[in-house]
Amino acid sequence: MAEFSQTGLLTALLLFTALTVRDIYLGRAGAGPQRPASRSPHAGPVLRFQYCKLFQEYARSISQLYPDLRIEGENYPPSPLSRYLGNFFSYLKLLAVMLIVSGQNPFPLLGVATPHAWTWSQENKIFSCLMAFFLSNMLETHFLSTGAFEVTLNDVPLWSKLQSGYVPNIQELFHILDTQLKISQEP
Repeated sequence: MAEFSQTGLLTALLLFTALTVRDIYLGRAGAGPQRPASRSPHAGPVLRFQYCKLFQEYARSISQLYPDLRIEGENYPPSPLSRYLGNFFSYLKLLAVMLIVSGQNPFPLLGVATPHAWTWSQENKIFSCLMAFFLSNMLETHFLSTGAFEVTLNDVPLWSKLQSGYVPNIQELFHILDTQLKISQEP
């Protein structure tokens, strides 16, 4: 296996750390529910999706049928415990990669015998860093994804995948939306 210089490993670690810190602090800032600062040209009601991947397809279809409807999409926020666990694994990823690259053995400080897995990780630093990165990302994603598809019209819930257990097809959504718009327009 090829040996890498300490400068190259340090550069890779710094780049990795900078990108991860940026994702933690800047990427998470836009992840929560936020209202747009400026008003769009649509003067009608607001249809809000807290979504999965179907949002763009549904938004395009709905905007063709209801051009006066302002459609907003945002990520459904995870529970506080899930958010904290996701952040914990994000920081754990940084710590693990820094310890692996630096070669520091934290186990004597903890008064514990050095496990074989740590010795192996020091012999295979690149693979260990990649594995720590991907495993912690998998756990972080698990805790931060909700699988939600929540639809509200002017803050009135129209659909909840969390309650119903499934995402409506576009025809169901058109029917629900049409009914709700007719009810809201009656005097």
